[in-house]
Amino acid sequence: MRSLVVAGTIVVGLAAAGTVAGLADKDSGHVARASSGSACRPTVDATLLGVAGRIYAQAAGGANVTAASRRLARSQALARAVRAGDAPRTLAAVRPLLRGQIHRIVITRGPRVLLRLGTGTALAPVHGAIRDSAGRAVGRYTFAVAGEAPIVGIIQALTGAGVKVRSAGAEPPAGAIASLPASAFPSGARRIWLTGGAPVACAVGRAQTADATIAAVATRLYRIEATGPTTRRVLRHVARDPGFVAAVAHDDPVALRAAIVRFFRTHSLHVVRIRATTAGGRVIGDVGGPFVLAPATTTVNDRGGRRIGRVTLSIQDDSGYMKLVQRFTGATVAMRTPAGVVPGSAPVSGAPAFTFTAAAFPEGPLTVQLLG
Repeated sequence: MRSLVVAGTIVVGLAAAGTVAGLADKDSGHVARASSGSACRPTVDATLLGVAGRIYAQAAGGANVTAASRRLARSQALARAVRAGDAPRTLAAVRPLLRGQIHRIVITRGPRVLLRLGTGTALAPVHGAIRDSAGRAVGRYTFAVAGEAPIVGIIQALTGAGVKVRSAGAEPPAGAIASLPASAFPSGARRIWLTGGAPVACAVGRAQTADATIAAVATRLYRIEATGPTTRRVLRHVARDPGFVAAVAHDDPVALRAAIVRFFRTHSLHVVRIRATTAGGRVIGDVGGPFVLAPATTTVNDRGGRRIGRVTLSIQDDSGYMKLVQRFTGATVAMRTPAGVVPGSAPVSGAPAFTFTAAAFPEGPLTVQLLG
């Protein structure tokens, strides 16, 4: 299962479900009163603020944070280097611990900074102690798993609202509708503001309006997985890869599988299944998980531009999508194909809050039900 990717940047790992549920109803969140528009607008804004809060919570305490903190805590090479106050050894010990999850990190021993890695504005700093084998604190770390731009990007993509980050206490931006507290890296209070014309999904009552708003978020998430910039980037990369193209051109399933496995091992691609066919439509190879959604397809051309086949791939599996929906919105999800219920689906009892039809891999309908 892969994390959601937006604008070519990994946003947030998965965990901490429910950490910020109901944020709009707490003092820490603020929903502005709309001066005009639908009477259901406050419900929509509160629901979207809850989604934004859940997304931010992933950067502050999601799976990437948990995994990175565990690696830092377990590394005795890091502890020894920090205890010795050795900056080069600290750098050498930290590098294998980054694993594409840590965006920025600062390590200190007392007042002395031994290491600064990463640039750019980041949010949701995580602080902790570095301890030796006896449990004694020998230094401290501050790291962030996501920059400001990826967090803003995913909130904007899923809520449909504009997003601005301001210093705490600063004037709200134009068109402000709701905000939540955040922290800058390495320190400093911020607020994340939702602005402007987030779509209003009015229904009969407040609960139904909230459900409709969550449904809009879930369908936006699916569209990102199916047609978003990362999907397009991965599709271009695979379709133009010389080894993959050669395997398709020679109708070679062994070489094709080797190329696909190489893609799976390339962390930046975030691909879970790849299928290639000849120009006539016959399958050469299909490698990846059995329950995958949002397939994307393009042609495979040789060096002369002649069409030699097609590639279909996905960057998300069914269980990953279900977990993302639940952790970003609080809604549980059930999925069904004509062959039956997808493993990992929540049990269905009563009418679902919302149903839409997605695409299974490599083709065919995938019914998605949001269960509230």
